[in-house]
Amino acid sequence: MTQALYFKPSYERLKDHITAIAPNLQVALYDEAGRFWLDGKEVLVSDLRPDYFWIHSELFFSPLLHEYFRVMQHSSSIKWLHTINTGLDKLPYLELVEKGVIVTNNHAQAIAIAEFVFGQVLAWYQNVYDYRAKQQEKVWKHRGFREVHGTHWLVVGFGEIGQGIALRAKAFGATVTAVRRKLDTLGLADKVVTQSQLPEVLPAADVVVLACASNAETRNLCNTHFLKAMKAGSVLVNIARGDLVVEANLKTALDKGKPEYAILDVFNHEPPAPDNWVWTHPRVSLTPHTSNAGTGMRTRSEDNFLDNLARMVAGQPLNHRVARSDIV
Repeated sequence: MTQALYFKPSYERLKDHITAIAPNLQVALYDEAGRFWLDGKEVLVSDLRPDYFWIHSELFFSPLLHEYFRVMQHSSSIKWLHTINTGLDKLPYLELVEKGVIVTNNHAQAIAIAEFVFGQVLAWYQNVYDYRAKQQEKVWKHRGFREVHGTHWLVVGFGEIGQGIALRAKAFGATVTAVRRKLDTLGLADKVVTQSQLPEVLPAADVVVLACASNAETRNLCNTHFLKAMKAGSVLVNIARGDLVVEANLKTALDKGKPEYAILDVFNHEPPAPDNWVWTHPRVSLTPHTSNAGTGMRTRSEDNFLDNLARMVAGQPLNHRVARSDIV
């Protein structure tokens, strides 16, 4: 019999759906106290032989997550892990993939992150902070604002998040250049370049969005050379990983006005130290790694998992299967 080991709060929310999809799946539970249960009885982890594992939001934000990984790392029966993560560099996913485990990840954040990016860029372009301040001061003063229409967006990384950003940029009338390995952009970009061609395209970009994975090719990508190539008045957006950006180099660049503004949702150390310059710099919008926290993200993520569970039961190919190259 195929066995799963699921975190109790996540399983209980979706129990009826899971049972309908996989009625013959034997589900063992890992509870909030770190105990293991099977058929209503507390058991030792050594009594279990789980094939399937699943990380959803309750477990991801729990201190028990690392113990759950330890169970997977020592399991001889594990076949499949589905995770809420999109980025896979911070936790031991690579070890599982190299062990031969099928790992599938979640792309339900794409809508939320794309909307976040546009909300932040529009807020800067329209200077909504000034509007609010003038309202509080009861000052009636006409002024203009910058339009997204006609701007050039450079999206570094063109997975589902990058594609979601490009879709919205095109809807606003912007030109989009995608940085990716594949030439196909599903019609969402006007041009495709490789990472090695960044020096050629950075000088024309009004908005540069980092939406790529953190790996050996991209860590410290946004360094002095990258920033010097950026256009005066441009905006840098990082919703990917903090280690894509050399923060000291970014401060120097912002002080010189190239880029003019940085929208940062991720950092090398989270949260940044209290004396880190990013907290107080006038040309930085700092948010607490929250770009994926849209109201629809959980439902889309659950649908993603349930769809893959149905595929696994039916012996069909799984969506969003992770390869080693996606991590390193």
